[in-house]
Amino acid sequence: MLLPLSSAWIIHAVLCYFYLGSVSVVHGLTIGPNTKGVEQRSSDTCADPSLAEVYKAGFSPSQRAHIVQRASVFINENTIGADWQVQQDAFLAWGTPQQFTIPLYAYFNPTTLDYVYIASSNGVPPSPAGFSLVGPVAYVYGAQECGSVPLFVVFQDVAGDHFLTTSTTQRDELIALGWIDSGVVAFVLPLATW
Repeated sequence: MLLPLSSAWIIHAVLCYFYLGSVSVVHGLTIGPNTKGVEQRSSDTCADPSLAEVYKAGFSPSQRAHIVQRASVFINENTIGADWQVQQDAFLAWGTPQQFTIPLYAYFNPTTLDYVYIASSNGVPPSPAGFSLVGPVAYVYGAQECGSVPLFVVFQDVAGDHFLTTSTTQRDELIALGWIDSGVVAFVLPLATW
């Protein structure tokens, strides 16, 4: 089934194709525990979930940009003059390379002050035009496995801001407010409910 695509999504997809190589981006796909084709792994082929850390979503009023990062990074950045406001706990991932994970790289565009995130299955950071590599911010799964959930991306084209979430409700509400669905950038562990 063909889905109608906005021009911003087409540009995003073309950039992904030319610059991102082996990045998995899923557009308009509902992924759940009963989805056929979702790879399941045994516990001896999953990264150790006890080593996963909480990643937080933050917003900078001066940059009008969202990022995801560990709390310690926000604390350090704010100490040296940044104005990040932590908005919510976002997901669980690993701060260091783990067996069976891939790096999730952050990139910054100094012209638009936007941040984008790109997972690389071969571990080599891609080079998207106009963006500078910030570095690997997390280690994630490249496919839905080991109890992971999709990390969705939405884009606000007027402000030039990308936002990441694991919540389908939050993603859908932002899309209803005019944000553009930019697919799935990676797979992460959900926040603990206990």
